[in-house]
Amino acid sequence: MKMKDYNTPQVHFSAERSSKVQNINEVVKSDTAGGLRWDRDNHCDKHDSDFVFMPPAFKTSQCPVCGTERLRDDFQSEMQKVCTDGERLKKHNTLTKQSIIQDNTITAATFDNFTTQTEEEHTNKLKAIKVAERFAAGEAFNLWIQSPQTGCGKSHLAMSILKYVNESGAKDKSTLFLDFGRTMELIRDAINNKESKYTQNYFISLANSVDVLVIDDLGAETGDIYSDKRASDYTSNILRSILNGRQDKATIITTNLSGERMITGYQDGHKFVPPMYDKKMMSRAMRNVLHILFKETPDKRVGNLQF
Repeated sequence: MKMKDYNTPQVHFSAERSSKVQNINEVVKSDTAGGLRWDRDNHCDKHDSDFVFMPPAFKTSQCPVCGTERLRDDFQSEMQKVCTDGERLKKHNTLTKQSIIQDNTITAATFDNFTTQTEEEHTNKLKAIKVAERFAAGEAFNLWIQSPQTGCGKSHLAMSILKYVNESGAKDKSTLFLDFGRTMELIRDAINNKESKYTQNYFISLANSVDVLVIDDLGAETGDIYSDKRASDYTSNILRSILNGRQDKATIITTNLSGERMITGYQDGHKFVPPMYDKKMMSRAMRNVLHILFKETPDKRVGNLQF
């Protein structure tokens, strides 16, 4: 994925920094060897000790015990900041390093390059921007981006939301984009490929750990969303585990499936087309939900054909 990345911070401690944190016993030992300059005009009542000069840590004389404690506290604070920054950058890099993307053009998607040619596209773009602002502010709810047509810009808007969240504020939120069909392929491959890290547990744990998750193109993992296929028990179990683990987190789902095709099933002439997924399972993703619907926007990819 060619998206903006940040290097994990490297911690380098110079000889000067290392020499600053001295054990008080070493100070006393150095004094025995005559290596310290004592300041007999200043005395620490707390530790019943004269001051001592401790370059390069301090420019003025200090109580050796107070000075050592101050250096230790400063060192611990610095280490805490390094650890905090490292964790923040690790979360920030989740989008670029761990997302599963089938169409690499999506990696360049932003709100700025989402072109709007119809009123519906303009309205949906504004809705997506407001959702991104709410996610960045810490709100958690489910967003469904749906259309009967492919190529309407669902994945583009979903990725744009993730990037907005990723670059907002302290950049301390983790986001993840999972093409669900490709994710299921990798999980199945890992069953017989012991070298693969992409196990069922890996993806479930990863998906449930991030602040904002995109499950892209739900339904495509069955092979044909226009058939009467149902999702396999294996796929349903994985999806259930992800949805169960994200009850208090922000989740975006894009799909070409209708509500009837997903949850209730429908009558097609004399034939009943069953729902693709279990109703109880999918109801979890319908709680606290917003919708962005493309009803009239045509397939932009087909529109680019010159024949």
